[in-house]
Amino acid sequence: MSSNAYPYDQSLPAQFLGIKLRLEALLSDVAYKSIEQIRDTSVPGLAAKPIIDVTIVVAPENVRHAIDALVSKGNFVNMGELGARGRWYLKDPELQPEKNVYVCVDGSLPTRYQPGSRDTQTQDDALRGGYAAVELELTAKGTNSMGPLEGSRKSERVSAIKTERLLLREFVEADEDPFFELESQEGVVRYQMWPPRTRAQAHDEVTKTVRNSWAVPRTHVELAVEHEGKFIGRVGANVRREGVAHVDLWFSFLPAYQGKGLAAEAMSAFIPLLGSALELEIECDPRNTGSWKLAERLGFEKFELTAKAFECKGEWVDSLVYRKRI
Repeated sequence: MSSNAYPYDQSLPAQFLGIKLRLEALLSDVAYKSIEQIRDTSVPGLAAKPIIDVTIVVAPENVRHAIDALVSKGNFVNMGELGARGRWYLKDPELQPEKNVYVCVDGSLPTRYQPGSRDTQTQDDALRGGYAAVELELTAKGTNSMGPLEGSRKSERVSAIKTERLLLREFVEADEDPFFELESQEGVVRYQMWPPRTRAQAHDEVTKTVRNSWAVPRTHVELAVEHEGKFIGRVGANVRREGVAHVDLWFSFLPAYQGKGLAAEAMSAFIPLLGSALELEIECDPRNTGSWKLAERLGFEKFELTAKAFECKGEWVDSLVYRKRI
C-alpha cells in the first residue's frame, strides 16, 4: 500500500471552483450532466494528496463533443482511456493547481464508485478519521508513491518551433484528419512498411503519438509540420540510449509540398532537439531518391547498402543507410 497524503488544505474548495468555472466555459456548447470533484481531495477534512481530481460526466453520445471542446478551446491533450473503460484522461496545459481531469460516460464504473466513496467518507467521521490516520502514517514512513497520472513528472514535450516557413509542434487529437489525408495516399506510403492507412488506423496512430509525447524518458519523438497554418507532414525519431546513443529518423510530407526544401528545413530544426553525442540514421529504399538526397543535403554519409534486405508488400527490397554523428 502506498500514499502521498498531507493534512487537509482549506483552499481546496476554492481551487476546485476555479477549475469548474473554467471547464464550464470550455464546455459551453456541450451537453454534460455534471462536473464533480472526486477522490480524496473532495472530502472535507480528509488528509489527501495535493492533487484535485475532476470528472466531467456526459452521455455516451457526447463524449467526443466534450473531448473535442477541451482539446480545441483549452489545448488539453487527450491521453485516451488508459485501460479504464468509459473514462478518458485529459492532460491540462495549465499545471497549477495540480489536477487530473477526466471525461466519463454516465453510468460507467468510475461515475458509480468514486462519488459513492466520496459521499460515504464525508458522512462517516470515524471512517474518514481512520483513513486519514493511515494515509499520514504511510507518508511519514516514506512509503508514499504516486501513480502515473498523479503529480507532475518533468515533461519532455517540446515547445513549438518556428522556422522561416514552417511551424513544428507536438501532435494533438485534432490532427487525425490531416494525418489521414497524408498517410492514406499510396504515393506517400509507397516505400513504407505499411499500406495506406485507414481512418481507424489514423485515429489510433495519432492517439498513440499524443500519448507517447508525455512519456518520461521519451524514446519516440514525433512532431507535426505546418506551412501557412496547414498540416503538411511529420518528422520523427526513435531514440535508443543504451550503449552508443542511436537515433532513427523519418519524415513524411504531402506530395504538393515535396521538392520545395520544406523537408530539409523541418529536419534541420528538428534534429537539434534530440540532443548531442548521438549517432543519427536515415534508412530508406534506394528507389526513394527524395529520401537519400535529403539525407545527403543534411550532411549524412552513405553507410551501408544491403541488397534484398527485407520483404515489404510482397517484394524483397534493398536497404540504403545514411549516418551522421552529432
